[in-house]
Amino acid sequence: MKRTFILFIFFSLTLFAQQNGSEAFKENQPKPKNPTIVPKYPSYNIITGFLLQKEANGGDPFAMHELGLRYLIGKGFAADTSKAVYWIKKAVDAKLTSAIFNYAIMFNNGIGVEWNPFKAFKLFKEAAEAGMPEGEYAYALMVTDNLIVNRNYSETYKYLKKSIAGGFEPAKEVFSEMKEKGLFRGFDENETTNNQQEMNYAGTALLSSDFQLDFFQFEDDSLTDEQEKAMVEEFLNKDKNELKKILGVNQLTDKDTVSDTTAAAIINIAKNAGSPEALLIEGKSSSIGLGKEQDFVKASANFLRAYRLGSRKAVLDLLKIIKNKDYFEILKEEVDNENPEAMFVWAGLTGLEIDFQITQEQAVNLLKKAAGLNYVPALIELGLIYHSGEIVEKDEKTAFDYWEKARELGSTEAKVRLAFSSILQSDNNDDQTKNMNILTDALNEGSVLASSALGYCYENGIYVKQDKSMAARFYRSSAQRGSMVAYNSLKRMYDDIRPSDEIFVIYEE
Repeated sequence: MKRTFILFIFFSLTLFAQQNGSEAFKENQPKPKNPTIVPKYPSYNIITGFLLQKEANGGDPFAMHELGLRYLIGKGFAADTSKAVYWIKKAVDAKLTSAIFNYAIMFNNGIGVEWNPFKAFKLFKEAAEAGMPEGEYAYALMVTDNLIVNRNYSETYKYLKKSIAGGFEPAKEVFSEMKEKGLFRGFDENETTNNQQEMNYAGTALLSSDFQLDFFQFEDDSLTDEQEKAMVEEFLNKDKNELKKILGVNQLTDKDTVSDTTAAAIINIAKNAGSPEALLIEGKSSSIGLGKEQDFVKASANFLRAYRLGSRKAVLDLLKIIKNKDYFEILKEEVDNENPEAMFVWAGLTGLEIDFQITQEQAVNLLKKAAGLNYVPALIELGLIYHSGEIVEKDEKTAFDYWEKARELGSTEAKVRLAFSSILQSDNNDDQTKNMNILTDALNEGSVLASSALGYCYENGIYVKQDKSMAARFYRSSAQRGSMVAYNSLKRMYDDIRPSDEIFVIYEE
């Protein structure tokens, strides 16, 4: 049975670094997006700060909530997260549903409080049980990723239906997508929902409808050749902006350094930066001969590179094409013809213990020969081999020399590896500023490695202020894009603070 991990980002006050370039690391004040909840008492939007404070001090939970939000966003008052937390918590204690919901978002994003998705979960559940459509939606998603509680699609189905009945449009989109994936098979499509409970909420909620829900399958879909071809064609015909979003390319515009912003050009930029999605789609295109001559060697090279960036699915695609009866005959012929790409592939198959026709030592020699022909992936691979010391004697200087040569040949991935290595080793602030900018720029070009590296920096407070919430977002972003390494880092972060409550014990792996 294939396992599907549903990873999501459905709320964010702090602007995600991919969307804002390097300046995102300098801005700590949350910036709310458009509200999704209509205030119950619209007059609170225009009431003066003095009168609002008076009403809040008088015990009005709606005023407490509104005052807390104003302190949070700096509307009418100097922004003050501690005062925001104080007043929103007062409204929570008064059982104001929208305050409970917003307090959950603050815990989930570490805004004014310590990051704690488990407290957020309990609060979202409380808002959902109070009949708040936004709370129902948030709670429905939180029971899908197997990080906080055990995955429960039945509960997701139930609360998405409630949210839809309450008129929350994003719930419709998510419900349709999950249903299309077959995650709601066997559930009662005619189930009626009662969403007529009194709505005890008011004020501007923090939830933004600018969410992203990803269904990433770490295992094979078992598509037929025709289905796979149709999928690739559909991908290549996507709107340019949608394509950039899927590939993690955030800031490429028509005014950037390349004038060609066709699908092929965007994929190439993302591939060079280290986007596993771009490498996978290139590999599939080459393996089925879509828009180009069928080339198993080129396809294999792309799948191997995607796997190195954490995409487990890439190996499954690789295993599929090496089953072709002439595969190794073609590969050996290309190696004999001094094709560095073929040398890289054969070395990679040996390293993964998929093929045993040559030794590990011979595989390293093939990589060195390909590197001598300035084949960038071989240079990066040799850097990894010498950096880890698993096959050859560990030699970081040699590793950095290989990566430096790859960088000189234009490899963004090599720049990222050098920058992150320097961040972990250097105390020079000027160097670190430069290196962080390299990571941010690569992130905006689609580098999943840069996303994971930034997650590590935020998790451990390396050159940036420690921020577990930001670290979780970066890891989640990488995991959404297929990185099992990032998913495991994210899971570890959750496990480190997991409460002992029975509800939070994860049984399914």
